Amino acid sequence: MRKYRLGLSIGAACAALAHAGVLHDEAVDGDITGDRLNPLAFPLALGSNIIRATSNAGDREYVALTVPAGRSLDAVRLTAYAGEDEVAFIAVQAGGVITEDPGAPDVANLLGWTHFGPGAGLGPVSDLLPELAVGSGAIGFTPPLASGVYSFWIQQTGPSLVSYELDFVTTPEPSAAILMLAAGGYLLRRRQHMPS
Repeated sequence: MRKYRLGLSIGAACAALAHAGVLHDEAVDGDITGDRLNPLAFPLALGSNIIRATSNAGDREYVALTVPAGRSLDAVRLTAYAGEDEVAFIAVQAGGVITEDPGAPDVANLLGWTHFGPGAGLGPVSDLLPELAVGSGAIGFTPPLASGVYSFWIQQTGPSLVSYELDFVTTPEPSAAILMLAAGGYLLRRRQHMPS
């Protein structure tokens, strides 16, 4: 019975990690703000955090995502992309706003940036985080991103409409994950040595 309960607990923990939550779907929730100084703000849940949007010339999306303490942002997965223009743009900056004017940005103030989409060689199921980390001229970082607030600027500059889906994936920070595994191992060993 104890092994059964332990199995259920582990299964529930794995299911929680795999849970996909939609933060914002423009088809349902309306257009994401184009105001870089007042981005749409979301706390990220453990696991998948999905944003679905459309973009074309002049339509920018700005979101500020909070990675809670004890977690890290491990991936920014492009899970869907459709449209005639096969290249779009994404940038990240630490903090709750994008300070750069899109008409004349100084990439040296961005944490990172990249192009994405099939024309950029980063089609669906690509993880954009490693590419963001090495954007030319940007500050740069080593993935994953630790807890904190990060603002993302997403756009497509061509005239044809593009739709995309991004999944911002969080996991426990390595130290927290190691502690969870160690605690699970301890409990399992303890239960194996207890009389039934």
